Amino acid sequence: MVSLSDYEKSGMRLNKAFFLVFIFISPFFLYAGAVTVTITAGDTLYKISRKYKIPVNDLVLYNDIKNPTHLRIGTLLKIPSVYTVKKGDTLYGISKNFKISVSTLCKLNKIDLNHILKIGETLRVPYIEPVSSPPLVKQEVNTSIKKSSHTDDNLLWPHKGKRIAIKGKLTGEEILGKKGDVIISVSSGKVVWVAPYRGYGKLIMIETKDKHIFAYGGNDKTLVKVGDIVKPGTKIGTMGIDPIEKNAKAFFFVYKGGKPVDPRKAPRG
Repeated sequence: MVSLSDYEKSGMRLNKAFFLVFIFISPFFLYAGAVTVTITAGDTLYKISRKYKIPVNDLVLYNDIKNPTHLRIGTLLKIPSVYTVKKGDTLYGISKNFKISVSTLCKLNKIDLNHILKIGETLRVPYIEPVSSPPLVKQEVNTSIKKSSHTDDNLLWPHKGKRIAIKGKLTGEEILGKKGDVIISVSSGKVVWVAPYRGYGKLIMIETKDKHIFAYGGNDKTLVKVGDIVKPGTKIGTMGIDPIEKNAKAFFFVYKGGKPVDPRKAPRG
């Protein structure tokens, strides 16, 4: 039988700790897997909370424990953590990092799919054991943009407008056009995200069978919903106005395995 007696006698209040071990190269990070603990003889929630530097109450809430004083040996506990939202984060990206569904992430944090993340906001997520990696090196952001080569004009693009390559922390393409212009999918796949995203209008993400993620930003209107299956050429949205530069443009990014892919080299079809 597991007891809270040690915790109760201590009278201690544990502060939330942040386990954010990551490589700062994109909105996606490198982890090994979610951690679970099997209760053994002598374990207490307080002892486990000290090991993982999390409040006992978080253990109780995260595992939906009805009676903390009656946990039995062999009980499997999921270890929670707290994630702080940073610039560039999306609910979909965070859910992929922590290997949970977007709906589960929303349920854990009592938010809906249309929730707009704010920098500094905290979310309850699974505690993830970090993969051994080189020392953290923050990549310098090159804010310069260069005109794209036109040697790839035979490729299918979300829009036929002038393209401007985005270089730096984000790798992708800006595509200029007119408000209301149709945006199309360049690949087959399943729509996994449709929601506003700060600075990128309404963002649509489509996942292909080979796990490429095609992200289409800058939409004024969206013509698909999560769960839809699309094909190359499917109309998915309409171009909106960039709130900063006040011109009509779309944003196009591609990722695979949490790493950016040059949109010109990403598979079509």
